[in-house]
Amino acid sequence: MSAVSDFRLTWLWRHAFVNPQIDITTAEQEFFRERYLAMREKAGQLVAQIVAAMPGMTVHDLSHLDALWETASLVSEGALTISPAEAFVFGASVLLHDSAMSLAAYPNGLEDLRETVAWKDTVTALLGGDDHDPESVNNPSPIIVNRAVPEVLRQLHAQQAEKLATQGWPSVNGDTLYLIDDADVRFFYGETIGLIAHSHWWSVARVEQELSEDLGALAGKTKSKIDRVKLACLLRIADALHLDQRRAPRFLRAISHPKGISALHWSFQERLAAPHIEHEAVVFTAGAPFDIDDADAWWLAYDTISAVNRELQDVDLLMQNRAKGLFFRARRVKGAGSPESLARTIHTRGWRPVDTQLKVSDIPKVVETLGGAKLYGDDPTVVIRELIQNSTDAIQARRRYQDGRRDTWGNIVVSLIKKADGHWLTLEDNGIGMSELVLTGPLIDFGTSFWRSSLAAQEFPGLIAKGMNAIGRYGIGFFSVFMIGSLVKVISRRFDLGEAAARVLEFRDGTVSRPILAQAIRGQSPVDGGTRIEILLKADPRTKGGILFNSKSGENILTLKQLIASIAPNLDVSIEVEEGGESFPAVSSGDWLDLPDADLLSRLNPFGMSNRHRHGTSISAIRPILDETGKPLGRAFIQPSSFFGADGGWVTIGGLRASRMSNIQGLLVGETLTASRDSALPTVSKEQLAAWATEQAKIIAAARSDELHKARCAEVVLECGGDIGELPIACQGPSDWLSVREIRERFQDTSEVVITFDGEFSYEEDTDDVHPRDFKSSFEPVSNIWVIPKHSGSVLTVGQTQWPRALAPDFSWQRSNLAQLIRIVISEAWSENYEVDDEDVEVGTVNGTPIIRNVTVFRRNDESAGSESSFEE
Repeated sequence: MSAVSDFRLTWLWRHAFVNPQIDITTAEQEFFRERYLAMREKAGQLVAQIVAAMPGMTVHDLSHLDALWETASLVSEGALTISPAEAFVFGASVLLHDSAMSLAAYPNGLEDLRETVAWKDTVTALLGGDDHDPESVNNPSPIIVNRAVPEVLRQLHAQQAEKLATQGWPSVNGDTLYLIDDADVRFFYGETIGLIAHSHWWSVARVEQELSEDLGALAGKTKSKIDRVKLACLLRIADALHLDQRRAPRFLRAISHPKGISALHWSFQERLAAPHIEHEAVVFTAGAPFDIDDADAWWLAYDTISAVNRELQDVDLLMQNRAKGLFFRARRVKGAGSPESLARTIHTRGWRPVDTQLKVSDIPKVVETLGGAKLYGDDPTVVIRELIQNSTDAIQARRRYQDGRRDTWGNIVVSLIKKADGHWLTLEDNGIGMSELVLTGPLIDFGTSFWRSSLAAQEFPGLIAKGMNAIGRYGIGFFSVFMIGSLVKVISRRFDLGEAAARVLEFRDGTVSRPILAQAIRGQSPVDGGTRIEILLKADPRTKGGILFNSKSGENILTLKQLIASIAPNLDVSIEVEEGGESFPAVSSGDWLDLPDADLLSRLNPFGMSNRHRHGTSISAIRPILDETGKPLGRAFIQPSSFFGADGGWVTIGGLRASRMSNIQGLLVGETLTASRDSALPTVSKEQLAAWATEQAKIIAAARSDELHKARCAEVVLECGGDIGELPIACQGPSDWLSVREIRERFQDTSEVVITFDGEFSYEEDTDDVHPRDFKSSFEPVSNIWVIPKHSGSVLTVGQTQWPRALAPDFSWQRSNLAQLIRIVISEAWSENYEVDDEDVEVGTVNGTPIIRNVTVFRRNDESAGSESSFEE
């Protein structure tokens, strides 16, 4: 067996239990340290039983648990802080997370295990499914029991680990023994320890969902809260990183003879050195190379290390989204995702790992999984977006390939026709068209984009050189059609070939049956060349699940014209719709720049904005955003959104809507970030955005809208890096709204400022001795209270990226919110010579009854101090 790691020398241990910390006494450190050590002694005896229940597994004894202090220190040193209480909870969770992989974790051993559903499922499966009698399940043979025990323990170990912190074991004397002797500590922290231990088996999303609330301090022992998400993330990363040779001692392998997949685990782990970190990347190295006979073990190491990489990335995203400044020193694993790269640190000998192309045998399954609702969600209108995108690419290609075509040439016709067999959606373009080779090749080759294939250069030489830049990049958009219909016809003719070259590709049962290729009959193909797609819709377009049904309100039905215009609001290809026997222009090439303001907003929001949004709205504030060459990058105005979610304008990709914004109405031109093209970031630069936001501030300041609305707009202007100018940002007393300039002047003549940064006061049931109705109608704030509106100015969040913050992460106060701005104004007005306290004060009355709230009080130390502010608006 390997020697027990000296965990007491790790950074994490010494940081929590040895080194001085602010507001932490040595007595507190000693208290939690001693309780951990006492628990460790008992847990060591528990995990020592694992080897008997799970033969062949790599080491899971106390040496493994101790080593997790080392791997946790590796990723946390200098990156986060941890209190003694948190260190105890973390350590206890480490002790328990794998402890239930033995029968000893169950008070009644095998008897308890046999009562679980997992046991019955496992035994049934081992017996061959349903072909057995109930007696054989209830009383399986010793052979079946020996096979079932490790499998069930593996399935349930994380779930059972949740119980171990509070679970008792009866002694021979009739006493109940616990892993945590201290009853108060066990009662207070036991549930949290169990949840964190269990969480190492959860998805990261579940960790965020179930552990998001911190646990308060254990009164009388500590003032430190328990950040449960932080500790859960630390546990799962520390556990994932412990892959070195201490988990697989060579002599132990020689005497235990692991078999199958277990042998491969031993083979690769016995070679690995302890990981280290280089430039935010964990680096795994091997002391001995992998010979060709050990190739399977190398690939298992590759898969395991790639999984560690995914774990690091998922945890990093979670911790960043928590917005607490938490992160680990490592955010990825060097070489993960590339066999060739990993082989540079984990060497092979006599062979070379190559990421060869995979073969996919079940194409229909892949298409249904990745080309339909799993990728695009359950919104049927994305199908139309994808088809418009394909047609737009075809028209752009013809514009470039055929000399003399104008930039506005080409059109798409979308039709909705009721026939005897149902509703047919048809989309036709006069683009470049497809030859039979393309129709039967890249079009139905899932994941292959024609525009990025060698065939594109063969079919249309010189097209790429002429600036062809297709919206479609992934070769999967066409397959979205099977979300809304199984009977699909694709009729296409290359523009430069005769009618005899037109072909029909028909899918009669989605991707289940083979498509049928036939020559188009006379008059069936587009007259001027191009492509037409015909889809027999599964659902009536005006009922639930239909393309015209408004899924959000469930009350209104869009017209086809409204739907198409909202999907492609700034397309540079004209679209015409045919519905009910009539034809209407839906979008003209580039018309979004010249549409009246109200018409553009109606196009983007066909049902209009809610009444709340109308409050303070002035569409006359809409302005274009241009780059340095005059190219339009957007047309929008600031309009504060509701508290919940994105309900503003749109970021578009190639003229098609993608991401919904908050706080900005109108549209911004963007670039795609995902294969489904439902996520995009605007292309506008920070300078262009700041100039537009500054102009918005001037327009809004001069508008006839209420002051609270203007203050919320100021928050958005700040977020966009603009100058808020004369916009009001704070209210003193009942209705005295002031700009930065006015606030600065007023602060120069005062020595105390009482501020609430939580927005206007609202009724609080626990503290207010008045009726809610009276509070709403009769609350009168005192004149010296300053109220700073609380409104998120955020515009767009895509994955880990917050926009526009991503444009300039080093912005100064422009990247602040109103609360931070007020603090800066005070600091500069009083030359930083002041004190700040949180106090409970009377902030107003309701029919004479005082209303008390906790507010922030700024007091100037030297009343004569103060100078002209250097703050620039």
